[in-house]
Amino acid sequence: MMTSRKIPVVHRLRKDQPVLRREEKHPWENKVVFNPGAVLVEDRETLDRIIAALPFDDDVRKKLAVQHSLTFLLYRAQGMPTTGYDHSRSSLGLAVLTPKLELLARHSEPILLPNSSYDDLGVEDPRVTRIGQKFYMCYCGYNSGADKKRMRIALASSVDLVHWEKHGLLRGAFNQIDNKNGMLFPQKVGGKYLMFHRPMEGKDAFSIHLAEADDLLGEWTSRGVAMRPLPNPEFKETRVGGGAPPIPLPDGRFLVIYHIGNRRMDGGAEYRLGIAVADPSKPEFFVTRNEPLLRPQTDAETKGDADLGVNNVVFICAAYFYEGDLYFPYAGADSVVLAGHISGAELRDYIRGV
Repeated sequence: MMTSRKIPVVHRLRKDQPVLRREEKHPWENKVVFNPGAVLVEDRETLDRIIAALPFDDDVRKKLAVQHSLTFLLYRAQGMPTTGYDHSRSSLGLAVLTPKLELLARHSEPILLPNSSYDDLGVEDPRVTRIGQKFYMCYCGYNSGADKKRMRIALASSVDLVHWEKHGLLRGAFNQIDNKNGMLFPQKVGGKYLMFHRPMEGKDAFSIHLAEADDLLGEWTSRGVAMRPLPNPEFKETRVGGGAPPIPLPDGRFLVIYHIGNRRMDGGAEYRLGIAVADPSKPEFFVTRNEPLLRPQTDAETKGDADLGVNNVVFICAAYFYEGDLYFPYAGADSVVLAGHISGAELRDYIRGV
């Protein structure tokens, strides 16, 4: 349901400058860094466990240990191909930031590699959800396949955000076709685990669908379409897909930031963000939605790596509340990591009365 509700204003942090850029001395990330997942950790016990596992020296650990809260960024990275290894295959890196998205530390090695049969061409677009004491990461496993290159939803888990156990592709018919943008809900709803996903084939492809399961590692069943794209006369084609994993609201509903992929008449693309409220108790599920929340405007959002040629993209894989406000890292033009902020007062106005 598209409404005339006033859309909250996104404030670009760091004066529009990236919080994370490519690192030229690291072969695996010397080209681009983008599409970051993130987790805010505020409880002392979990922070201490993660800090103990971090691959940093004692001075860095001490600096992190005095922080009351930390944001852990898991980002997609690509490097230049070499004779010994094709670093253009995406791997995932780890950085530690303040809750307001200021960089504190960055690991020099990837924490997840494209080294399984189902992700041999890349581990892409991580979305991390904390359920209990474990962190679960849905990511796109890009692989060579028997007949064509495939993109499907894979799952990994961790207790410290550093060491990850891969669980393979999610089970279910919905993941036997090309599918991506898997986003887990942080708690069971009606006794079921829920997940948004975005099929790329079949009926209602390139819309946001909802799936459910009794067990995260068990069989998933799709409930069908939850959100379809809205036609936009500016563009030849419009698609929608997942953004940040659903964020719980105090009343049992969820805030959802999603992406909108637009194809222009000349074949060029522009990716924007939208905002919505989901109510699992309602048949229509989404009770309000508005777009665009954010569209590419700054240099970092409109001009990407010259060789890769991806421009005019803002893309999100994570968002969280901190001190009442919403913070989110996001990618600019598939090349850098940027930071955004929405005031809690504006969000409350947006949600009130829905």
